[in-house]
Amino acid sequence: MRKMLTGLLALAALWLSGCATAPFPRPEPYAATAVAPDEVPVAFAERLAPRYEQVQALVFRFYLREIAALGYLSVDVPARTFAMASLNPVGIKLFELVGTNGTVAARFVAPEIEKHGGELAQAAGADLMRAYFDWRPPAGATGRQTRNRLIFTAADAAGRTEYRYAGNDGFLAEKIRYEGRRVLWKVEYRDYRRGADGWIPTGLVIHNRRYGYRLVAKAKESEAP
Repeated sequence: MRKMLTGLLALAALWLSGCATAPFPRPEPYAATAVAPDEVPVAFAERLAPRYEQVQALVFRFYLREIAALGYLSVDVPARTFAMASLNPVGIKLFELVGTNGTVAARFVAPEIEKHGGELAQAAGADLMRAYFDWRPPAGATGRQTRNRLIFTAADAAGRTEYRYAGNDGFLAEKIRYEGRRVLWKVEYRDYRRGADGWIPTGLVIHNRRYGYRLVAKAKESEAP
């Protein structure tokens, strides 16, 4: 990761200036592939890189405010761990989060974020855990095909989670959590790139309706650890 950081702060303002809105095209509609529909989630998950590191342009919008940042992300899918630190364009740390097997710890949260709600950074960490892990629905999920998506739904006592696949390759396009008729959170996967060890998500948008924020992440550099 260190070699990725060299000189990047100087470019942060240029990167972030183009990230005020989600800079991604919508995925193409799901189309039949050589993979049977029931096998799409497993086939997709097996094509992902198990570990990677990224430098990201971030835009964090909450309470009618918008904060641009440069993020450093490390993900280990088999170990179910991630770490993310973010800096503003002048190099001041905004937050640092670490996730381990479903548990998120906020090692640092800047006062300008913390004053708007002490749970906000923790909620963002939980959403990052949802975004970067659990790439396929659990056993027992039911599938159906619509005009634009192949959708698998996993229901539980509190609600349901939808995994929506799109395009000719059957890549995951959205993961959405419903409780009742309300969308609790949504992750939109809007870009993937092929790395040495498999495909890596490089563009995503997270919406959290409970805390009223949106996080846009666009990778600028990716590499194996």
